[in-house]
Amino acid sequence: MGKSGKPGYYAVARGRVPGIYSSWDECQAQTAGVAGNKHQKFSSLEQARQYLSQHGVSAAVPPPSAAATSASPLPSAAGNTAKPRNAQWAALTKEIIADESGWDVAYSDGACKGNGKVGAIAGIGVWWAENDPRNLAERCAGFQTNNRAELIAIVRVLETTPLARRPLLIKTDSKYSISCFRHWMPKWIANNFKTSSGEAVKNAHLIQYLSSLIDVRAHGMVYLQYIKGHAGHEGNEGADRIANLGATLPLQPERDWKALMIAKVCDRPCSPPL
Repeated sequence: MGKSGKPGYYAVARGRVPGIYSSWDECQAQTAGVAGNKHQKFSSLEQARQYLSQHGVSAAVPPPSAAATSASPLPSAAGNTAKPRNAQWAALTKEIIADESGWDVAYSDGACKGNGKVGAIAGIGVWWAENDPRNLAERCAGFQTNNRAELIAIVRVLETTPLARRPLLIKTDSKYSISCFRHWMPKWIANNFKTSSGEAVKNAHLIQYLSSLIDVRAHGMVYLQYIKGHAGHEGNEGADRIANLGATLPLQPERDWKALMIAKVCDRPCSPPL
């Protein structure tokens, strides 16, 4: 599709965040570098909606009770035009969900004894409910740091939770994990995951794989929410206990995050099953 200055509706059926966009620049930001991307420009909103429907893109949107951050909410395939891409990433990190009854809610946490020192030991924890079979304690794979454990804990929630019609809310006390998406991701993508000093972003391939797992659950089907740690939240306390248990388990080899990311990007569905 060629670049055009004329107004229109850009429907992205397969991209980072499928939906309807109001400019070519926004459309390109969602499709550039995405293997097998599908997008088309239309003169009417209804045509754009039909195109998405033909490609199996669901019109699922967050429940109306979901409170937005100071940034604009994610676009939906139900008709809203897209907001700037920075807002899309920020919208993945909701501050408050007023009514969680329609959500699947998981807590993730990472623990690291001796963080930043030789001999550090890290574990990850996922908590759904007391004695829930989905609760997960694992040793952090590869290099042992708290930030990596926090990211991998979120990864494991997404890897072990089947796609469903209910949106998924992941609560974490990791400001680092939240900032990766709320503040840093747009700059990293623009700079090919290089810092302002030209160095590679730490945990880049792990973060890219996490991003690809989030992309699978487009249309507001997954959100990350920050909660304060050790503040009496049952789920956070449970995830913390499990993460510390995970740190006592045998060390696991590093996973090939880059290969996992490429595989996910090349073979991901456009929307969750109906």
